[in-house]
Amino acid sequence: MIPNGTAIKALREVQSMSLRDLARLAQTSAGQLSRIERGKAGAGEDLLFRLAEALAVPVADITRGEMVTITAEPTADVVENKRPKRVPKQATRDVPYPGTPEGAVFHYSPEEAARFLPWSALQLKRKAYAREIPFNDGASRVTFTGMDIREISAMTAVRPLSETARPTSVAS
Repeated sequence: MIPNGTAIKALREVQSMSLRDLARLAQTSAGQLSRIERGKAGAGEDLLFRLAEALAVPVADITRGEMVTITAEPTADVVENKRPKRVPKQATRDVPYPGTPEGAVFHYSPEEAARFLPWSALQLKRKAYAREIPFNDGASRVTFTGMDIREISAMTAVRPLSETARPTSVAS
């Protein structure tokens, strides 16, 4: 979970709470809380729960995007820790096939592109950073268009033996 520093600061100010007061209630340092509010530092799940509890808001209100879901059945962990069990949410974005017209200009994450290519997402990122394969570097994130995926696929395609063998001269 990524903290939303702007939301944390706004909620703190609406409640007329000082940085030190919130830090004390959340059992962290004022310096750490200041860095979180400015977006210069992240926060672990435990700290986010403490901040949400101190601000009396749900954790989703102080994080960027909804990255987790809560399970419906209470478990022993929930009863003991008074926290719901968290389960990572799977990507649910509809992804067009790279060979279609809409897929040609669609931006695929490395995880999505790995479905169509012979490498894992991590390998794709490493090859992109090494400039071994075509990619897009918008907003300092590696993405691949359908055209990039088709080009990479053509680069890695196994060619028939007739294309790779040298023609031999026939002596007459």
